[in-house]
Amino acid sequence: MTPASRLLFWIRAAFLGDAAIAAFGGILLAVGSEAAALACFGFALVRALLGVAALLIAMRALEHRNPNDDKPSSVR
Repeated sequence: MTPASRLLFWIRAAFLGDAAIAAFGGILLAVGSEAAALACFGFALVRALLGVAALLIAMRALEHRNPNDDKPSSVR
C-alpha cells in the first residue's frame, strides 16, 4: 500500500464517521431531543470541514510526489 492510498483511505474513513454521527443526530431529532441533535449536527459539520481541509492539503502534498514512486512508506 502506497503512502498516498493509505492517507486517502483514512481521510475517507473519517467522512464515514461524520456520516454516522449525522445519522445519530437524525435519530435524536426523530426522538425529539432537538438540542442534542443540533449538537451532533454541529460536531459532524466541524469534523467534515476539517476533513475537507485535510483532503485539500493532502492533494497538494501528493501533487509534489513522483507519480512513479510506488514504494511503501516506512516509519523510522
